[in-house]
Amino acid sequence: MAAGNGRPMLLLDAPNKRLYLKAFLAAYQPERVIPVGNFPHGTADLEKQLGVRLARPFRWPKENPGALWKSVFPKAEKVVVSAPGPRGLLLQAACLAGLLRAPLFVLHGRESEGKELKHWLTRWQTKEVFMAGRPEQPLPEVPAVRLVKLAEEKAVQERCINHLHARLGGGAVATLVVANPADGRPDRAGMSLFAPWVACQKGAPLLLTNARGDNANAVVEKALHNPCCRHADHLLVVADLKAIPMERRPNPIKGKDKFIEMEPMTPRGWAPFSFATGRLFQSSRSVLTLVLARHRLLDAGRTPHRALVVSNPGGSLPLMETFSRNTAQELANRGYRTTTLFEDDVTAAKVRRLLPGQDIFLWEGHHDTLVKKYKFPAWDEPLRPCLVYLQSCLALKTELSRPLFRRGTLGIIGSSTRTFSGTGGAFTLAYFDALLYGQKSTGASLREAKNFLLAYAQLKEKRLGKKAPLTGANVRSAWAFSLWGDPTVRLPAPTPPRDALPPVQCEVRSKQIIISTPKALYPKVTVEDYQAQMYPNGRLAGLVRKSDDGESSLLVPLLFAEVPLPDGPDGSVPRLQSRVSKKRWVFTWDPRRRCGYLLVIHRERDRQKLQFAVEWSKEAEPVTNGR
Repeated sequence: MAAGNGRPMLLLDAPNKRLYLKAFLAAYQPERVIPVGNFPHGTADLEKQLGVRLARPFRWPKENPGALWKSVFPKAEKVVVSAPGPRGLLLQAACLAGLLRAPLFVLHGRESEGKELKHWLTRWQTKEVFMAGRPEQPLPEVPAVRLVKLAEEKAVQERCINHLHARLGGGAVATLVVANPADGRPDRAGMSLFAPWVACQKGAPLLLTNARGDNANAVVEKALHNPCCRHADHLLVVADLKAIPMERRPNPIKGKDKFIEMEPMTPRGWAPFSFATGRLFQSSRSVLTLVLARHRLLDAGRTPHRALVVSNPGGSLPLMETFSRNTAQELANRGYRTTTLFEDDVTAAKVRRLLPGQDIFLWEGHHDTLVKKYKFPAWDEPLRPCLVYLQSCLALKTELSRPLFRRGTLGIIGSSTRTFSGTGGAFTLAYFDALLYGQKSTGASLREAKNFLLAYAQLKEKRLGKKAPLTGANVRSAWAFSLWGDPTVRLPAPTPPRDALPPVQCEVRSKQIIISTPKALYPKVTVEDYQAQMYPNGRLAGLVRKSDDGESSLLVPLLFAEVPLPDGPDGSVPRLQSRVSKKRWVFTWDPRRRCGYLLVIHRERDRQKLQFAVEWSKEAEPVTNGR
């Protein structure tokens, strides 16, 4: 399907998933639905259960599916022929076939294969054959067919990367796909089966780990030495948590969790997160194809766009609710019809009734409330293709994600370990600001939120020294929040309302970074002793000051921006100079992406434009300015 003409969609049937297949097909309205496989009792029952009329089936015998090949490939100037193993070689051969828009013919050692291959090469009028691996028997001779031998897995992968490099006109790929070729054992989901298909869809090279899956970082770092991969933006892990394990580091703050789990390529120290990372896996292969197919529904132009924000059921987390109310204001300001449920207004019945109609679902509250009290994993109503954000300790678990993906979710963001609710609320607000105002992908928004918390941790340490309280909590949240889903997905942008407030903006003019604040702020949010008033596209964190009467804690408004600086001298890093006191800002630099992150404490007496001059310095290592 990756090699065929057009954009055919692949779905895998499973009898116990047909309710959700039916819901998807009803929403997508395909021109044709073509059954592929063996249906000894016909397809009438399948038509009834899916609610669509099916085209004539393509049978799939034990050997090659000749009828399907004839339909997809009337001609094939290029053909990839591969040995059946090693597994990594076969996966790279499949990736090459998809990128070349060519059939993949796998040799299994049958005596009749030489004759069969010659028949197909003649029928397809093939001019070039790429042979991956070393076949046990010599290939048949076909006049005017050029043979390209790629004996090893590395050679096949290099051919894939070279093809992508040429297709991009010498540019860099945007995404890297990582998989474990040895994940097909009975105790694993076998996601590597889909990795070549996903890589072809993304125009990405396929990177393969060792059998343990514990060298993902080394594999990615090695790929970055290739000019075609050096500036990749997204990292897509196509593997379950056993095939490519999460990295574990000691908890930077005392608590019940001795270790914090995080995705590959998580930086160390104050280095910023460089990749927009997400993970694709499902226990059911049919659900994985359904998740990927749902991306097509985002292009359907559905309106209105809806968001459901549920926070602080029971009323014990006032600081978190302060963040939640500001996140809700941001969603509404960008055009989402936003429904909010706070404290005692939250009930399981209300959430269950509202959830199926949402494009974004944000839950900020205790995990046990959602799972044990509300029985959330047992809900089964089909959902619109939606983004689910679970700001709750221990929320990113397979037993909670599995029913959500089956029902209609595109992606889930959460943490598999514990976090403070206030830190998580600040992280969540930063995530949605990046998603809403930066029009970033789901993965790039997560990266920006992570870099916001890292910058905030540095700002606290600079102002208060090594004894700054709870700095480790910010680092822990930056590490722990992950995306299960495709990180390259971009949600459609709603039309903002006519009375939408203008946002904080950042622009680069020559050697100047200018952050502009609008005249209007949101109405003040008050939750018990906490108060906050922020600009649209501003930020809030745990920085507070006492009100004049000493009765309330005021959250200090922050400004944060991702600042691309692609035109600086090679081998140099930027240093910033400003009239703004150095104790009020930090700037971190990602040399690979040539992008910086600027965090500023905003004061009421500040002008509407804060300016920072950029000077380039020849240094061997990235620097953090203002420390």
